[in-house]
Amino acid sequence: DCHSTPPTHRRAAEPPTHRRASRDSMPFVLFLALLASATAAPTTKGRRANEQPKVRLVVTGETNVARTTRGARASNRVAQMAAWGGNVTMTIRAAHNTFTVVEVADPNEARLFKEQAERSGLRVEEDQRRYPGPSVATRTQPLAEETPWGIERVYNGAVPNASFFPSAVTHPLCIIDSGYLLTHPDLPSDATAADPLQAPAGTMYFGGDLCNHGTHVAGTIAAIGGDGEGVVGVFPGAPGLKIVKVFGEAGQLDDPPGWPNEACGWTYASELVDAVQRCVDSGAKIVSMSLGGGGPSSTERDAFQTFFDDGILIVASAGNGGSSSYSYPASYPSVMSVAATDSSDAKASFSQFNDEVDIAAPGVDVVSTVGPPSDPGYDSYDGTSMAAPHVSGLAMVLWNKYPSYTNAEVRTALEGGAEDLGEPGRDNEFGHGLANYQGAEMRLGAPSPPPSPPATPPAPPPPPALPPPSLPSCPLGDVCATGPCLITDGGS
Repeated sequence: DCHSTPPTHRRAAEPPTHRRASRDSMPFVLFLALLASATAAPTTKGRRANEQPKVRLVVTGETNVARTTRGARASNRVAQMAAWGGNVTMTIRAAHNTFTVVEVADPNEARLFKEQAERSGLRVEEDQRRYPGPSVATRTQPLAEETPWGIERVYNGAVPNASFFPSAVTHPLCIIDSGYLLTHPDLPSDATAADPLQAPAGTMYFGGDLCNHGTHVAGTIAAIGGDGEGVVGVFPGAPGLKIVKVFGEAGQLDDPPGWPNEACGWTYASELVDAVQRCVDSGAKIVSMSLGGGGPSSTERDAFQTFFDDGILIVASAGNGGSSSYSYPASYPSVMSVAATDSSDAKASFSQFNDEVDIAAPGVDVVSTVGPPSDPGYDSYDGTSMAAPHVSGLAMVLWNKYPSYTNAEVRTALEGGAEDLGEPGRDNEFGHGLANYQGAEMRLGAPSPPPSPPATPPAPPPPPALPPPSLPSCPLGDVCATGPCLITDGGS
């Protein structure tokens, strides 16, 4: 969810996302009616412009067919769904569950498929689209290294020096987006990722990013500091980043009409669940997502709750609609929803506001890393997409400095330590307030350094000298019968 409005560009329209006024899922019949009447943008990857759009569904649960082995169940599931008119395009195993993605020919076939599947105990719903935000800006390359204003803001104006940050991480961060330009000199070169879901060989390589959205997000988190060029991230040079690419390259996806960057495209809720599972499988503990869409998904909601319950901290952008609409996955309770502010600490005009916003962060005129056409380069973007990585970056610093805490405790510390903006207390525009590292660290109750051992006590003083013994006296010439005696006439 990012956008920019330079003087020489007209802001592109937001892509169609079926936004809802309510958090409840749209009734399936209403969804099908809308789908049947829409002239719409394409619904499948790489389809021809004159191809009839198909309806994409996600199915959860086991069919009431033979359950001998896992392979047999899968074969029976495909056969059964084919008998109902569905084409199984993929099976996703994530969040301790199995999700089957099905395409049917048209809305009427979707209705019939749903009726038959539900009689067999399955849950069927629309597989909602998820988008990155448009990105239309360019910027002159910085003359020298600069610290973006947002980085300074979340550190109270005093960005720590290099020795402050952990040199190794126990809680890696995973970015789900459009890729990561591995050749950018201002980004860590050790980022790794699993291959994206069912991508043709070589077409969704995570280390390239024609969209630039993911590379910009990554720079806000991890741009290298102290190298004399470009920008500095929240965690400069953050080691061990994991990258999962879910948005396509140019020519791989047909984009909605008016979409300003044809290299971005979209993904689906089911594939986003798969992407988070890939992050988890790679060892990540923090997931950063600058993306969203207006349609809720029960499948996605339940999976994200499972990920959170399993100890994963998930951060997502609140959305750029400038309204009180909900954007998903940010608006699920298990996800930290991040709103955007400007350099005056005001709510950004585009930032969505609702009762699921958890925290705010800088999201206007955010300078960060990009790739083509200024390869490598630096652009200034606006959006809640730019706000979210400030929060996930802080979470990475905090959790790796204090690794004994849980994901819930780190989230509570970030929210409780935020700088209150707007109405006192939590509000719909800023959530708990502006993200602030020092406040979060204090809320976490970071352990104090152990006390110094006590000094060695001084040696005790020597005992006082004993007085000389007392001797009896005797006159000169007498003999002391009892032993030595003191002669009183000057002799002894």
